[in-house]
Amino acid sequence: MANVVCPSCGGEKGGFRIACGSRGCQTSTFVCEFCKGEGQVSGEADARWQKGCALHKDRVKRGLTQQQEARILGMDVIDLNAAENGRLALEDARRVHYDPRD
Repeated sequence: MANVVCPSCGGEKGGFRIACGSRGCQTSTFVCEFCKGEGQVSGEADARWQKGCALHKDRVKRGLTQQQEARILGMDVIDLNAAENGRLALEDARRVHYDPRD
């Protein structure tokens, strides 16, 4: 499968941001976490990203938090976040047992 432009950074490989802390605000650069600064990803990674975006939009449209959706899907909220951000295929998420008394 061919490589495609990174859907997260649009091929920019990273960018600039403002970070504020105890020493005031400063600009810094960052590398795109999705493509690791390559500016492109595999078609498989792009498909995961697109599915994750659709999953996120659907959850938000229904007015659910990630924690609520993870509980409904029977999965860990960390894995749901990874799936929504294209880092993990939803099918590969860990299934967890929730105690209904929680």
